[in-house]
Amino acid sequence: MLYLTMASQNSILRSRQKQSWPTRKSRRGLLRYRSSTFYRHFIPLRKQAVELLADTYRRYFKVAVASKVHGNPDLWAKEQLRPAISLVIDWMRDWYILACDGENRSLRRLGSMKFIPEETVSLSIPTSRPPAPPRSWRAPTWLFAISPLSGIGPLKPQHVPARDYEEKLGEAHTRLLLGGARRVLLSSLASLIESVRNEEIAEGSAIRGNQQERRRPNKRKGWEQRLKLYDAIRKVLNGDPTLQGMEFCNELDKRHASPLLDWTERGEWRDGLTWKEAWDNPNLRRKIRRVRQEAQKAS
Repeated sequence: MLYLTMASQNSILRSRQKQSWPTRKSRRGLLRYRSSTFYRHFIPLRKQAVELLADTYRRYFKVAVASKVHGNPDLWAKEQLRPAISLVIDWMRDWYILACDGENRSLRRLGSMKFIPEETVSLSIPTSRPPAPPRSWRAPTWLFAISPLSGIGPLKPQHVPARDYEEKLGEAHTRLLLGGARRVLLSSLASLIESVRNEEIAEGSAIRGNQQERRRPNKRKGWEQRLKLYDAIRKVLNGDPTLQGMEFCNELDKRHASPLLDWTERGEWRDGLTWKEAWDNPNLRRKIRRVRQEAQKAS
């Protein structure tokens, strides 16, 4: 998806075809056309690569936040993204070589032939693997540009290479060219990652706010008595968490804990009934156990 398409390659190669230009001005126009053709195809691909990396960062960030095992989700997500960034940087260098030379480490030119309509041609396939381009590749002079798009800032006049001739840049200028492309990629990615992180943090805050809204106590009739009983149960269990049954009810009687309003309104808890007496009632015994568990969960 990010590789050089046939249409873009043909467009760039057509701009590299030799023509007879009588003047220096015309030759300069041809070289500028090659440069503009190159960046017209490369910039959209670089933008697509940045968006894919940022989307991958978003996925890693969500995993880190959801798992809650990583202290800093942002740093963890960036660490996981580092191999993909290195892969894209290598892809950019190969793309530069393919667009400028017509071949790179992955795509090699085996030969050329003249196109004749309705005729069949054949091309022999070599049995030996052709040598790969050297690692110290040198870019053409027409590709060098001082621009934010290329990532190269102002230079002293004596350090700017001549672009009016069909020549190769030196190794230093080629490193500067590729380094500028890398800086633009990383700068664009850092800016987009910051936006993605802010979006995810804002979305997470909204979700937590909704959850807190849902967790507010249900202030139905009798909720105050329920909270008071929860508090009394927690105080009893803080003193001895193993208390259960009759011993647990005895401690509630000592604290004069009031039953739930639902129990009294339904007639299940008569006036003057103690917690020890209520424990002998199977129905109330189940409810006492349940309210004990609810108090522990609410703590």
